[in-house]
Amino acid sequence: MNERTQPTLEQKKVLNFMRHYKAVHGELPSLTSLYRGLGYSNKSSAQYHVNTLKKNGLLDLIDFPTDMIKIPLVGNVSCGPAILAEENIEGYVPIEASSLKSKSAKYFFLRANGDSMNKADIETGDFVLIKQQPTANLNDIIVALVGDDATLKKLSRTDDGIPLLKPCSSNPVHKPQYMLEDFSVLGVLERVIKPQMGVVV
Repeated sequence: MNERTQPTLEQKKVLNFMRHYKAVHGELPSLTSLYRGLGYSNKSSAQYHVNTLKKNGLLDLIDFPTDMIKIPLVGNVSCGPAILAEENIEGYVPIEASSLKSKSAKYFFLRANGDSMNKADIETGDFVLIKQQPTANLNDIIVALVGDDATLKKLSRTDDGIPLLKPCSSNPVHKPQYMLEDFSVLGVLERVIKPQMGVVV
């Protein structure tokens, strides 16, 4: 029996998209969903990759996860000026339980908004997976509650010991926030999911 052909990088991306689509929708994506989800210019590109995967028997590699859990999406978080935190659950995001770093921690998703964390590859529309916890280490990217506003920033500290919420941005308009008053840590960033490509960072 011939050894199975290994998928190319692009084919792995197609397989990964199909796996996540199946987990969310319960069925494989149509060619329209596939080419739009992967950013192809037309259906023929998607059709080519599907045909190649079928020909080489690589569709068998789609190992649909059985340990999916639903993590709440609780609104937007600012990656720019802080915005009002939204506590109402908008919906749920399915994710593999085995992919989480902690089996006992609570998690939630927020949708990123703004460009103050773009050097950390976090952009508007990205889903950020947050491990809920009240403390964090220096240089962790955290969700901080400042008054009634939630913001996503890197936790730092001045030489004098004053906490800083630092942006990681190519936009010079964003400056560190000196936290002279109390603020709360809602959680620490664990993963970033870019929904337009189904890619997990």
